[in-house]
Amino acid sequence: MEAVHTIEELRMKQALPLDVKVRMTKIRIREWINEWGEDGVYVSFSGGKDSTVLLNIVREDYPNVPAVFVDTGLEYPEIREFVKGFDNVTWLKPKMTFKQVINKYGYPFFSKEVSEVVQGARTYLTRLLNENTIVQTDRQTDRQTDRQHKLCLRLRTADENGQILTPPSNFYRRTTRRNTSTNTRQTDCLELASADEYV
Repeated sequence: MEAVHTIEELRMKQALPLDVKVRMTKIRIREWINEWGEDGVYVSFSGGKDSTVLLNIVREDYPNVPAVFVDTGLEYPEIREFVKGFDNVTWLKPKMTFKQVINKYGYPFFSKEVSEVVQGARTYLTRLLNENTIVQTDRQTDRQTDRQHKLCLRLRTADENGQILTPPSNFYRRTTRRNTSTNTRQTDCLELASADEYV
């Protein structure tokens, strides 16, 4: 994903006076209203400081724009009470509780980048497992890797159709280790932290 603004542009915008920032925000809001209509937009309202300020700015010019609050079950009671103090707020509840989401999909990651890397690793390893291209490594030579809670996979270079199997480079690091049984260096290992989460 390509960045829309450079770091320098973002720093310049952050340094602008507050009244200029509010005017720029109102211009952007007006553009959205002109594009989608007042009944085609809403403010995603968490009850936090940022969405509260945004809702206030929107409703200064467009008082009928609705807000939508998603009650995940994790919000503080004070947040729920605060949101109840606003008019024209639609409350939504997810079909799955947070606990059900964790049980089904795993714990959420810190960023989209991290989750994309993990998804790439899962996809690649699932493909390897489905195509039976993983050769188990010798337990004795991998004792050090096991102690570090990492997964070391020795991969064939191609599947039965001659398709080269190359993992995405952004989810692993290639390691070099000495094979004690043959006294040679091997560079065919992929190391993934918390490997049991990827498989």
